[in-house]
Amino acid sequence: MRAAMTLTLVPGPMAAKGQAFTFLGANSGPECDGCPYKRLCFGLVPGTHYEVKVVRQVTHPCGLHDEGRVHVVEVEAAPFATTVETRLTRGTAATWTPIPCGMPECPNYALCHPTGPHPGRHEIVRQDGNLPCPAGYELTRVLLKGL
Repeated sequence: MRAAMTLTLVPGPMAAKGQAFTFLGANSGPECDGCPYKRLCFGLVPGTHYEVKVVRQVTHPCGLHDEGRVHVVEVEAAPFATTVETRLTRGTAATWTPIPCGMPECPNYALCHPTGPHPGRHEIVRQDGNLPCPAGYELTRVLLKGL
C-alpha cells in the first residue's frame, strides 16, 4: 500500500524525484494575489521537511518564480537531521527543541538549529551516534520526522 502523498507546486529546479526542501510558509507578497493555484501551492505545513516522490507532467503559470511556471509534484514529509540530548533517545520518539547553547560559532550549530522544523514530538528515524558539544550537552545526532 502506497503512503499518503500531498500535491503541491514547485519551481523547475525542485521538480525532481528525491529533491528535498523545508516549507517555510506562504508567500506574503503580491505575486500570489488572485492566483487560482495558491491553495495548492500553500497547502503544506510550515516548518516541515518534504521530499518530492513523484513529478507529474503538469505545469501551471506562476508570477513568483523566474521560469514563470511551476510543476505539480507529490511530496511526503521527510526526516531532518539534527541533535537531541542523549537522555531523550531512549524510545521511538523524542521531544525536540534546538539546543539553547548560545554558541553560533560552534561547527555543529547548524545541525542543532536546522531551519524550518518546529519544536515538539518527533519520531526518531535513525540515531547516528554521539556528537561532541563544546557547551557541555550530551548530544546524539539523529534523523527526526514529525509525528
